[in-house]
Amino acid sequence: MKNLPLFKRPSTPIEEKSAKRGVVSRELLGIVGINLALILLILEVVPLLFYLVTEQRFIYTHNRDKTATNQLLEQIGVREQPTGNNDDKNAIVERFHPFFGYVLKPGLFADNPFGLRVNNYGFFSLHDYPFIRLNDNQFIIGIFGGSVAVDFANYEVTHKELSNTLIQQLRTVPELANKEFIILNFAHGGYKQPQQLLILNYFLSIGQELDLVVNIDGFNEVALPPLNNQASVPVSMPSFQHIQPLTALANTNIPVVLALAEMNETREKLVRQIQRLENCKLASCYAWNSYQVNQLTRRYQSQVSALDTMQIELRQNEDDLANSLISIPQNPQVLPDDIAFDKMVDIWFNSSQMIHQTLANKNIPYFHVIQPNQYHPTQRTFTAEEIAIFDDNPYIEGVIQGYPRLLARGKDLPNFGVNVINAVTVFDTKPETVYRDSCCHYTPRGQEIFTEYIGNSIVNRLQSITP
Repeated sequence: MKNLPLFKRPSTPIEEKSAKRGVVSRELLGIVGINLALILLILEVVPLLFYLVTEQRFIYTHNRDKTATNQLLEQIGVREQPTGNNDDKNAIVERFHPFFGYVLKPGLFADNPFGLRVNNYGFFSLHDYPFIRLNDNQFIIGIFGGSVAVDFANYEVTHKELSNTLIQQLRTVPELANKEFIILNFAHGGYKQPQQLLILNYFLSIGQELDLVVNIDGFNEVALPPLNNQASVPVSMPSFQHIQPLTALANTNIPVVLALAEMNETREKLVRQIQRLENCKLASCYAWNSYQVNQLTRRYQSQVSALDTMQIELRQNEDDLANSLISIPQNPQVLPDDIAFDKMVDIWFNSSQMIHQTLANKNIPYFHVIQPNQYHPTQRTFTAEEIAIFDDNPYIEGVIQGYPRLLARGKDLPNFGVNVINAVTVFDTKPETVYRDSCCHYTPRGQEIFTEYIGNSIVNRLQSITP
């Protein structure tokens, strides 16, 4: 029997429509899938390029540790200190000090991987004070100033192998090539003259040895005293913004305690958000969490500003002053701006001159660095990222009015033998983002540039005076 040809039953209209729908569905799914892939790619690539431009590396090599988180918190005026209870006083990490104004609570941040922690005197350091020289090969460097000086000291410890650090640049001086360098941080956020002068003399009086001293200041000296003046507190006193919350807590002032509790809640949210940011492995994750961090940072800084206003009003309450356990001098009235700024600059100038005289008597080199900031006009062109974070804050007017006076007066310091390093224009030719907040602190790249400039300037001065 012959093989019969295969017979294929013709498709029915219903089957043909179903087949067409299947083809259309697959095509539609393919188009949707491609579009989703493109959207996801764009969401990842755009933040990736942004991160590469701002951080000078890929997000996928991003490997920050707890130190970086703490440094970021420090730079925006927030410090991570989980308390494990509801005691707001334990959440306040600063303490009154009878000589220095205020310090950090000793023992904080003991889990720092580099060994940095708050030492016995309330300074963030590898060592307790006074540090006793163990051998003649140790070369002891003291760092003084505010939070920018703290960042400088920390950078020397955490990046000591990099060629741009002060330590590594000092090794190019033949006499110092094989020294063991010891960094002692005597700086703290908000410190301003004459605190550096007082702290130096205190530690010298109890036997602290130093081989070189670097004082980094200028910003706090004109940014913070106007807040003192508004509260009728002498501009020579420690920062009113820092000591008044401690005073209010000591006096159990209810409005301030409640405001501090609100700030503490925002701080804790910010800590958690920064930790999420640090754990991001994708650029899109980094972009979203970075946005959240910026929003919380603005909220925190707004709460700080509101607290400052509240404290100024409380300071004007005579009953509160009379009953306070803490004695803070009071001016009879707010000083006119011209008089106030002249006093600020005089204190800064006289303090640096006295530091030089004290150290010169001991043959200890002293270098006075005037720090750059974003509110004193220079030739710098700011990046879009920098412009976005330059918010209104209570420091701007003080810097605008005070820095020109300070720089003009500072030109006389070399006539009294002071080694002045004017770093105000150090960022002018740099296209990268170098400011990381609306105060005065620097990005990792900004810190590299600033540190290298200081180290190079100090080495050049040392070599010029070495016979």
